[in-house]
Amino acid sequence: MKMIGNRLHRERCRLGLSAAAFAVLGGVDAAVQESFEKGVRHPDAAYLATMAVIGIDVLYVVTGMPTCTEDLSVSRDEVTLLRAYRTTDDAGKKAANAALQAIAQAFPGNMIVSAVRGEPSASVAAPAPSTERV
Repeated sequence: MKMIGNRLHRERCRLGLSAAAFAVLGGVDAAVQESFEKGVRHPDAAYLATMAVIGIDVLYVVTGMPTCTEDLSVSRDEVTLLRAYRTTDDAGKKAANAALQAIAQAFPGNMIVSAVRGEPSASVAAPAPSTERV
């Protein structure tokens, strides 16, 4: 559970607050705050709820997974793919990224090109309809 303390410390630093100021905001004394960040003690739900109000990402502190701030509607297939990606090793991630790069190159102009390259896309363009007869 030391990881929770490390993540709590990172959130405090992200917000630019001293341990003393963070402790005051959380309604605990500085020694308690220090014990949380060192992983000696674990913050309770009331403390975390209070800290959520000042802007810490409680989901990240507790689980290590940041809260998604975008409104994303994902299909069951997308959730399955994301879980597979997150649980695979580095070689699997490298292979998945290579496959996405190949798809992006096969469909230039499509929104996936920007997404794979990590570029923001100005608009989502639908691929042009094919005029070729099969």
